[in-house]
Amino acid sequence: MRVSLLFLVISLLWISPMLAQSIDLSRPKDYLDAFMRIRGTADGSVSLYHWTGSIYSFIPGEKRLELMAFEGFNIAKTIPTEAGFKLLTREAAFYKDHRSGEILETWRNPLTNSDVKVVHIWNDPVNQDMDFGAEMLPYARQILPSTDLGNQLAFHMDIFPFYASPLPRREFGEYSQSDTYQAAEFFQFFVNKQDVLNPALSSVPATTSWHRISPWMPFMKMGDRAGSLVFVCRGRKLEGGFDALPKHIKDYVMANKPEYAAPPEEWSEPNETSWTYFKKLWEQGMIDPKQ
Repeated sequence: MRVSLLFLVISLLWISPMLAQSIDLSRPKDYLDAFMRIRGTADGSVSLYHWTGSIYSFIPGEKRLELMAFEGFNIAKTIPTEAGFKLLTREAAFYKDHRSGEILETWRNPLTNSDVKVVHIWNDPVNQDMDFGAEMLPYARQILPSTDLGNQLAFHMDIFPFYASPLPRREFGEYSQSDTYQAAEFFQFFVNKQDVLNPALSSVPATTSWHRISPWMPFMKMGDRAGSLVFVCRGRKLEGGFDALPKHIKDYVMANKPEYAAPPEEWSEPNETSWTYFKKLWEQGMIDPKQ
């Protein structure tokens, strides 16, 4: 009897800390912390998402064309806060031949039958402020919704950017369809419930899907043509960070912009986009209108 009682006391002492650390997703702070461990990490270490996919044309009255393959990554450092977190990130993505998989430097545009110089995505920074503050924390689930899929959870964000274009038509007519940048992006993060509810995991394994409807990319030189691009991609979190990326991506980054092997060290703004990056290249004289 004494042995059984001693065993019970020891068991309760061992279980109590685990119960104290249990995760309850009905609590807003636990819910937001769970998303932090999915999107980034709880311990401030580097996280990386890698994705691949295809880019299609979408033109009223015309059949779609698969224009290119697409592959990229987002590398992030997480800074936890009392009511959320901040993400310091860089993002690189590359347009590839959809048959060979080769990263393109020039591209034969099948919609215009002309060759154009490709401008890949080098966005630095792409920082995210997910510090909700005490007044917004109770609304974490509404702002970052999720769907219960049985053994899995899917966190999802539907984003519709709408703002003045960095490339106004008056100056960039050949490269820009509108004075307003309008697009749609759809993010989903799929995770196992048992991983989310495991407080020992500072980084939760996840798979992701990302779809985007956007104007033609500026380098395509299709500002006067109707239509849109549709990006269809899927990917996952790579626990090994930059070193876990495919060799051809690592080699291309190290040969062109090696700083993208790590996230930014400090917060800065505004964020870079493909349109603002193109404008910078234009202002630096690196875009040749004849090409």
